[in-house]
Amino acid sequence: MTPALDALLCQRHPQLFQHRHADPQSCAMGWGLQCGDGWFDLIDILCESLQQETEHGDAPQAVAMLVKQKWGRLRFSVESATERQQAMIDLSEALSARLCEQCGKPGKMQSIKGFRTVRCEEHASTQP
Repeated sequence: MTPALDALLCQRHPQLFQHRHADPQSCAMGWGLQCGDGWFDLIDILCESLQQETEHGDAPQAVAMLVKQKWGRLRFSVESATERQQAMIDLSEALSARLCEQCGKPGKMQSIKGFRTVRCEEHASTQP
């Protein structure tokens, strides 16, 4: 994710991304959000939903430990989550397998130079 969008997510969701600038040797969030810009809205909505559960429900504060693309899908790991919060994460990860990682439009899983990724028609030949 571009530094600007990475920073915007951290600004909008400071409690979730409190480890964003941690030492990468101790927490993977120190590496930043390791995925394409096309998943920005998906991650932003997920973060809003997770925070709502904390502020208006009985859920603990979710703290992101890892946000990246792996095998063409979003991987979003948190320090602690209720069943409901984990279901939100699972749904977002599943949706990512159908959204172009470059632009967020509907896409299909592809293999580009040995890397699995989701791309729309427009970005089908773009390097991962």
